[in-house]
Amino acid sequence: MTQTSGDRNKYLAVVEKQIALLNELGLTGYEATAYLALLGRNSFTPTELAARAKIPRQRIYDVLESLEEKGLCISKDTSPRSYFAIAPDLALEALSIERAEALERDRLQMVARTKELISDLSPVYQVGRGQNDPLEYIDVLGNPSRIASKALALAQTVRTRVNSCIKRPLILTKEQNWRFIREPLLRGVTYRAIYEKSALEDEELRVWLTTFAEWGQQIRFIPELPIKMQAFDDDIVLLSMQDPVGSPPSFTALAIRHTGMVAMINLAFEQLWERSEPYRS
Repeated sequence: MTQTSGDRNKYLAVVEKQIALLNELGLTGYEATAYLALLGRNSFTPTELAARAKIPRQRIYDVLESLEEKGLCISKDTSPRSYFAIAPDLALEALSIERAEALERDRLQMVARTKELISDLSPVYQVGRGQNDPLEYIDVLGNPSRIASKALALAQTVRTRVNSCIKRPLILTKEQNWRFIREPLLRGVTYRAIYEKSALEDEELRVWLTTFAEWGQQIRFIPELPIKMQAFDDDIVLLSMQDPVGSPPSFTALAIRHTGMVAMINLAFEQLWERSEPYRS
């Protein structure tokens, strides 16, 4: 039966997946390819296997030696020498156990080294805290994961109020956004949020807004907001600034713990709040 191009592509995709899984067990690309080739026939000489697996002949002996050490094949002292694959249910299970044990050793070693590094660097950090840094009240957050982590931490510690200006695109994931809003509201925090009117054009966001309003978030709309921001009590403000040129959108956030700055931001928020339209579900 003639093999169609579609069948060929499916076969190659399966082989590629098998090689990737063997790589995860610690095999190199050549080792994975050689083992798969060995499975397809009773035995191979090195020369035959090099041709079948498309491995350079000068490398095939090293590859076979490594496969024997890993328990994936055995050889017989024939002339020329021949190699036989070990059944996958035996070879791969043992290899998996060895791989897991090696990874656990690496993990424990990394934990020990990290503790040692923390012990070495903590005194340096403490000395540095004694220096007068004129910008110590500003924390620059350069990637979404750090911005999300900071925002969620602030939402968990805010005491009385959050003033928020929200515009798309959103930085946090859906789960993070819902935690960011729900957790303060559950503690009785007053949470006011101004959204751009364009949020109502987003079907998913409309559902979110209905839910947030039911939780107790006070929502208003304005045609356009100059910036994303969240002010937490009178203590700290989180400003998120989108790169005006980059694509896809990227953000840099500033967490500013400065009472004068937070007071000014809250005054600006009050002006926007008075000009905005209340949300009607």
